[in-house]
Order: sequence, then structure tokens, then C-alpha cells
Amino acid sequence: MADLRVFGKTPKGAAELVARSGALSLAQRRLLILIDGVRDVDQLSALLPLALDEALGVLEQGGFIALIGGTADGADTVQGISSTLPEAEMTTVVEAKTRAVRAINDLLGPAADRLAMAIEAAGSGDELRPLIREAERLVALAHGAAAAQAFIDGIRRR
Repeated sequence: MADLRVFGKTPKGAAELVARSGALSLAQRRLLILIDGVRDVDQLSALLPLALDEALGVLEQGGFIALIGGTADGADTVQGISSTLPEAEMTTVVEAKTRAVRAINDLLGPAADRLAMAIEAAGSGDELRPLIREAERLVALAHGAAAAQAFIDGIRRR
């Protein structure tokens, strides 16, 4: 069965990536880097197959990541988001696009106009996800990992 749980970094997790305190093993740190609030556990397992469940457990128990959607068996999900989330807390595609374009313009300026236009043209979450990942990558290159995480968190917040 598919494991569609989606984890996001907590502020503690984002701080750990910047500080490199040594509290995490190399595999746990790699996994923390890969956790982006978009990839589900199945996608992460393709990127980092060794001891994934153990590393996820350590990161979650340590407060570095938190479950933001999905279920272990794929049941009771709507577009990868757990149906136990109140509808009022779900971010729509339109809201995500609006927030992403605003943030891209603020953080990257005119150099990212093409990306902003592509995000505006996205018609579904499936079209939007890779564009958001690209925007996150560009924000990280320009402003660092903490800014990229803040960008993602700002898109998700309702």
C-alpha cells in the first residue's frame, strides 16, 4: 500500500539545517534536507531507501518534522491531504498560486517573471507542485534554506 504521509520541517528542523549541531546522523540529516512538505513518504523512500522509517521516527520524535497530510495506507485522503484536517485549514490551489507569485516577486524580483507566470497558469495541484519546488530551489539559492522554508510555509498557511 502507498504511504502518502507528507511531512514538513518545523522551525526546529529548519534551524538544525542552518546550525548543523551534530544531533542527527548523516542519513537523518539527508532526510531532513529532502523533506519539503510536498514529497510523500513513498517518494522519499525512492530518494533515500535505507532505514527511512527509523530516520522519520527520530526526526518526528525530535521535533524536527511534523506530519502535514496523508495517511500510511492512502485511505481517507483528498489530494494527498488527510481528511481529518478541517476544510477551513486546507489551502486551495488558487490561494497557493497567489501566495507563491507574491512571494516570488518579493524575493526574486523580475528575474523570476517567467516562473511567476507559469505558476499563475497552473491549472491543478499536480501542475503547481513542480513549479513551487523550482521556486523553493531558487529562493534557497538566493536567500538560503531558512528563506526557502519560510517561502513554503507561507504558501501553506491559511
